[in-house]
Amino acid sequence: MNDPLRPSSLGEILDRTFQIYRSKFLVFAGIAALPALAMFGIRLAETRWPHGAWTVDLSHPGAALWNLFVLVLLYHAASFLSLLVFPAMVHLASTASLGEGSSISTALRFSLARWRSFLWVAFLKFLVVLVIPEILFTALFFGVVLIAVLAGSFDNGPEMGTAKALLFLALPVIAGCVLFLWLGGCFSLVVPACAIEGVGGGNAFRRSWALSKGSRARIILSWLMIAVFSWLLMYGLSLGFRWVFPYLCRAPFLGALTRDFYFPAIYLLYAAVSALTGSIYPIAVTLFYYDQRIRHEGYDIERMMEEAGMAAPSAPLGGDSPVAPVEGEIQR
Repeated sequence: MNDPLRPSSLGEILDRTFQIYRSKFLVFAGIAALPALAMFGIRLAETRWPHGAWTVDLSHPGAALWNLFVLVLLYHAASFLSLLVFPAMVHLASTASLGEGSSISTALRFSLARWRSFLWVAFLKFLVVLVIPEILFTALFFGVVLIAVLAGSFDNGPEMGTAKALLFLALPVIAGCVLFLWLGGCFSLVVPACAIEGVGGGNAFRRSWALSKGSRARIILSWLMIAVFSWLLMYGLSLGFRWVFPYLCRAPFLGALTRDFYFPAIYLLYAAVSALTGSIYPIAVTLFYYDQRIRHEGYDIERMMEEAGMAAPSAPLGGDSPVAPVEGEIQR
């Protein structure tokens, strides 16, 4: 899909995202299936061993807290596994957007060739975008609760106490969500910068900070739209499965067998949805990366010069404009 390079609106980027996704559906789904199947195995093992064994003797509040803790761990594991295959998806999206061919094997070889750099960048992004906001949110949450208790805000009756508690607890939740989204927008282009330009570590974060300026709201909005779409698809399919499941249990010779395979079946459904939708955001982010380079650095002109066999100026590592060639010097 070799469309002319030019600044694009959010609608155009999302439209091109789904065009590229449809054109390379099996390839993208195959890459996204790797972390999805890994999470399927983790979920199944957690259900068969610690979750079921440790919640038997717990009270209802204790079981609820343990379930929440497990969900947070599973979310972290899914996020980190997705980051590990992110460079391969960026490579696929980049080659597809520039009209070049690629496959699952070439994308995996691309990732394996620089696996140390990609692993380090994935860890840093996981830490900066997810772990640090959670730590700050937790500290703010308990700080607000402590201040409210010391100020006696919950001593005016149960109804007033509940209202004040909801108000106080809403503040750190809103602050945590805003921080999470803002950091996600600022550093959304870290992996594309690392994969396409070959920069790593702190340089990739500085590059993303510079390139994302002026479009962070668009990137955040696109992530929210894709996340809501994925959630609705997963929720709708799981709701339909849970509606059909009781009828399968009543069928002759299927009742006990169906009950034993309920959790594997529902987790396999989650894995299938993750494989179908897991590559949509990486494609969109790759297109945002090129769009920002066009807006900040004139990458469309640079690309035309390259295709014409002329030298193109290279962009500075952390700057917003290309470096002009020295007069009289031929760059190759």
